[in-house]
Amino acid sequence: MAFRLQFMPQAVGVLSACQPAVRERVLHELGAIFSGPLLGTESQTPGTEHAGACLLPSGFHVHYAVDWKHGLLHLLELRGPDEGMAASTS
Repeated sequence: MAFRLQFMPQAVGVLSACQPAVRERVLHELGAIFSGPLLGTESQTPGTEHAGACLLPSGFHVHYAVDWKHGLLHLLELRGPDEGMAASTS
């Protein structure tokens, strides 16, 4: 199953502030991490939702939610490697 990626405003702001090469790397890593097999789509039932967090190889921290019913992957929060884990965003 292919997902549509939806970026929340905070994540867009972080990506917009990155240099183009860094932004391209982060987007590539997101595509690799959130491909169907890595999300475990085989075990999910349409209508269920899943939320979680992961660390990309580039050091960016990602908080996400998956809406299986609508095929959406919501990128809720993105923090750069230089931002502390305790940093809050709005």
